[in-house]
Amino acid sequence: MSDDIQRMTTELARNPRSLIFLTLGEVLRQRGQLTAALAVAEAGLLRYPSLPDAHDLVGRVRSDRGEGDEAFDAWTVALRLNPAHAGALRGLAFLAFREGDLERAERHLRAALSVTPDDPSLRNALQKVIQHGGQRTLPDRPSPLRDREQSLLVDGRGRLFGGRLRGVDGGDVSEVVAAEIAGVMREAGRVTRILALGAWRGLSMECGGSGALAHFAPPTDSTVLLVMGEPGTPVGRLALEAEASAASARRWLERYQ
Repeated sequence: MSDDIQRMTTELARNPRSLIFLTLGEVLRQRGQLTAALAVAEAGLLRYPSLPDAHDLVGRVRSDRGEGDEAFDAWTVALRLNPAHAGALRGLAFLAFREGDLERAERHLRAALSVTPDDPSLRNALQKVIQHGGQRTLPDRPSPLRDREQSLLVDGRGRLFGGRLRGVDGGDVSEVVAAEIAGVMREAGRVTRILALGAWRGLSMECGGSGALAHFAPPTDSTVLLVMGEPGTPVGRLALEAEASAASARRWLERYQ
C-alpha cells in the first residue's frame, strides 16, 4: 500500500466523516483497485447521501467496473442534486457515447463545458464525439418527438429518449426533469394499484404560480411522456395532444428500441 493511500486510510479510520474518502476512492479507482474504491465510495455515500461528489465517485467506479446501469443511476442522482455538476454530465456523456447516442453525448458535454469552459479534456471529448458524428449505427433514426419543445419521452429510470424542455429562464432543463419524471411514473402506478383502478392512462396537473399545465401519459408500460401546455390551454385539448404524441412515441419505441 502506497504512503498516500495509507495516510488517507488512517485519516478516514480516525474520522469516518472525513471527506478524504473522495480523494481516497478516486486514487484507488485510478490504480485499478475497483473493489476497494467502491467500498470507500459507498461508505462515504452512506454518510453523505446528499453530496453530489459522492454520487459522482460511485458513478465513476461503477462505470470502470462495467456496471453502466448503476453508473447511470449514480450520475443521475448527482445531477438531480446539482444540475450543473460537470462530473456527472461528463459521465452521462460517456455512457451515451458508448451506447452510440452521439446527440445526447454532445448535449451533455456542451452542458459540462458551460460549467467548466477551460477544461481541455472536455473539449477533446466533444471534438471526438463530433468527429464520430458520421458513424452512427442508425444515422437516419428520427427523434421520437421530433425534438418538439416542452415535451419529453422518458423511461422508468429517468433516461431521456427525446424531446426538449426549457425552464422559465429559457435554459434547457430536459435531463434534470427527466430524472424526476421517473418518480411520477412509479407513484402513478402505485396509487392505481392501491385503489385497484387498473393501468393508469394519464395524469394532468396545473403548475402553481405559472398556471402552466402538465400532462403525463404512458406510451408503454416502461415509459412516460410529459407534454406541457401554456396557461389557459384547455385540459382536454392538452390530453388529446399528449395522446397523439404518445401514439407516435409508441411507434418509435417499437421500431428503434
